[in-house]
Amino acid sequence: MRLRNFVLLGAGALVAAACEDDDGVTEATRGPKAFVRFINAVPDTGTVDFRFVDKVENLPTFLGVAFRGTSGGYQGVDPGTRPVRVFANDTTVAGTAARLIDTTITLAADARYTLVYAGRARGGADQLAVIEEEATLPTPTAGQIAVKTIHAAVGTGPVDVFVGNSGGNPITSSVTKFSNVGYLAKTTYANIATRPTGAGNLYTFAIANAGTTTAAFSATPNMPGAPAPTGQTYGAQPGVQVSGSVLTAVVFPGATPGSRAATTGNLTPSVLLVFDKPLDP
Repeated sequence: MRLRNFVLLGAGALVAAACEDDDGVTEATRGPKAFVRFINAVPDTGTVDFRFVDKVENLPTFLGVAFRGTSGGYQGVDPGTRPVRVFANDTTVAGTAARLIDTTITLAADARYTLVYAGRARGGADQLAVIEEEATLPTPTAGQIAVKTIHAAVGTGPVDVFVGNSGGNPITSSVTKFSNVGYLAKTTYANIATRPTGAGNLYTFAIANAGTTTAAFSATPNMPGAPAPTGQTYGAQPGVQVSGSVLTAVVFPGATPGSRAATTGNLTPSVLLVFDKPLDP
């Protein structure tokens, strides 16, 4: 009995030693992460779920992503070669078993990616585009925001994206312009002035076929942002009226009439803004 107690005591000492160093108890360190977000740009499918299928990743915002919806900000996942699937968001057994996308992607540690479900599901013409983003996001100076563009409008060739103050014509009075943006390509960031606070002070995006000055369509995303409330520990809500915001303007197609994606107001192409990083308190 004494020998058994001695052995158990020694084992406990070894466990304690393994958990301590000269500074006390330490925590296990997490491995390196890749950072991903998900965008649904398929106009004929409706709401979808994105999943890694080799191991569990806690990504609830990647589920139930509607057409023209996103998962929000970047989230950390294990890097490496990862099998992924996109499913229709369905409550039936047959619906949840149907794989819209079943593929493998490679993610590097400390890199950022936008995963765009793109194309058309009808006829099997959909795909998962992996767009590698800047590893280090910009930090605009006071009175500035940073904006870039991703072209995800299927059926549209290269475009020029004109950005102007709302209420004006971006084609003739551009604040900035992104030229010859290919399908499923991204641009670099452009720094532009923060819009004044107040209702209606936004940016309008006009989309034209590359090399032309006639807008195929235009949109004014309603993303003014909001300052951090006084005394709160969280930061401002990013938007075009909040200095330091870093945003991506995503060019979306119109929904296919009669499809599950079609709802009132989304049958024509549009541009929506998503934030690329949260703002400090």
